[in-house]
Amino acid sequence: MAGCSRAILCLWAVTLASPVAAQTLTVGDPIEEYLRVLQIADRIDSLGSFTVRPWVSERAWPSLVDRPHPWAEHFGPDVGYTLGDLGFSLVDPRARLFANSRFPVGRNDGAVWQGRGLTTSVELGGMLQWRILTIEARPNILFNQNADVDLAPVPDPVQTPYGYPWRRMDWPQQFGPDAYWSLDPGQSEVRVQSYGATLGFGTKNLWWGPARRNPLIISNNAAGFPHAFVATDGPLGIGIGGLEGRWIWGRLQQSDWFDSSVGSERRFITGLVATYSPRWIEGLSLGATRLFYTLVRDDGVPLGDYFAVFQGVRKKTLVSPGNPTGDDEHDQLVSIFGRWVLPTSGFDVYWEWARNDHAWELRDFLLEPEHSQAYTLGLQKTFDLPPERILSFGFELTHLERSSTFQVRSNGSYYAHYIVTQGYTQRGQIIGAGIGPGGNAQSLSLDLYAPWGRAGTWVERQVHDNDAYYEWAAANNAGFCCHDVSFHWGTHVLWFRGNWDLGAGMIVTREYNRWFYGLDLWNLNLSASARWHPRFGRD
Repeated sequence: MAGCSRAILCLWAVTLASPVAAQTLTVGDPIEEYLRVLQIADRIDSLGSFTVRPWVSERAWPSLVDRPHPWAEHFGPDVGYTLGDLGFSLVDPRARLFANSRFPVGRNDGAVWQGRGLTTSVELGGMLQWRILTIEARPNILFNQNADVDLAPVPDPVQTPYGYPWRRMDWPQQFGPDAYWSLDPGQSEVRVQSYGATLGFGTKNLWWGPARRNPLIISNNAAGFPHAFVATDGPLGIGIGGLEGRWIWGRLQQSDWFDSSVGSERRFITGLVATYSPRWIEGLSLGATRLFYTLVRDDGVPLGDYFAVFQGVRKKTLVSPGNPTGDDEHDQLVSIFGRWVLPTSGFDVYWEWARNDHAWELRDFLLEPEHSQAYTLGLQKTFDLPPERILSFGFELTHLERSSTFQVRSNGSYYAHYIVTQGYTQRGQIIGAGIGPGGNAQSLSLDLYAPWGRAGTWVERQVHDNDAYYEWAAANNAGFCCHDVSFHWGTHVLWFRGNWDLGAGMIVTREYNRWFYGLDLWNLNLSASARWHPRFGRD
């Protein structure tokens, strides 16, 4: 009875406590893209580069209550309660449904894998704050109908029949033969923040670089992987400009549909991203990333691997009597990028250029800088429309197909590795650009932001597995006839209704020469979502 009384008193105390803002943004949240549009449209200041995400707290993005913008009546952090130094809030619960008619289609959706048939995702949780400590729990419950699809033959006998057909890589065509449930920790994290810096551990998705659809190093195309991190808490003033950065150390997980006979299923990953915004050139941001992943040895991760991002950039430095060719058991990804926002023109241009291999030395780099390269180019233009609407146009081009240097030197496909055979994947999905190894894409998008929400449409041409195609075409004397190419047309809407965000989308896909075998197929992808904002303490 005494325990019950204490519980009632605690509940009463919490209900009388003062409200506290507690919302944080996760990668892929519609508000993220909206804030980027506002920055380009000159409706908001001091938002940073949009190249190091997620933002770790509200400190990284200012309140918009005093600035006119289309979502002014809807925008704002959710509100929780405090009891002394302890704060609590609910995470906005969200349910999503996806359906594919013929084959898997989906990208940049986190732990979700959109197979054929129905896929559902439910996210919920809460957040506790105590002084400089924040604990977020945002688990994700998933169901996949995972209906049968037409599979390409897998010639590698060590892989399952559901595996990636063109090389050893943990990128399954289908996640087994049966429907399944799964529980993912989702956008969960424990962190401490002080003096403009934060450190912690979690499974939140990351997004590095300026791209809107296909960042080359890290995106939310796969589930977030467990990692520790040290990061700036938003743009950090350093006198000559602003600095944003994040350094991570984590583990990658293998799916159940790859190859259970590999020497090690555990992979270690570490990476660093840093972006500098010079104070004398408004809107310009320049940055770089470097990332390594490798198999975990039986005796654990060597101390030096935790600092691999500071390894020399010349392969020549790795040469030793036991390793005369400088071969590395790690796979390396490195990129440089830039973004320039011209708010007075409502214009944004960005680029990222990456390599998947060391240059032997400076001379090698100068002669063949395109070796193992990938790149993304993009732009975004906004138009103010009365009354209080913004129209956004975007273009992005991504190229992952290997360069012609493979004719004279070894040049594997992007995200694949001859030692770390799982490749750059987390639980069977690509961590970087979702178009995958040997992929290319060109896309156009158009979005309208209004007080009632958002509506948009987009088109994309996507080339699948071009590296594999040229190997297959040579072996089968196929010529130029059989590139695997998809054309997507998509449309989506987000509608605000009270404390609810209601969403719907459709993607129509026409794929030519699926798996290079002359199968020309249609697919219809339908999606729906609902998110509730608790808005504690509000009328």
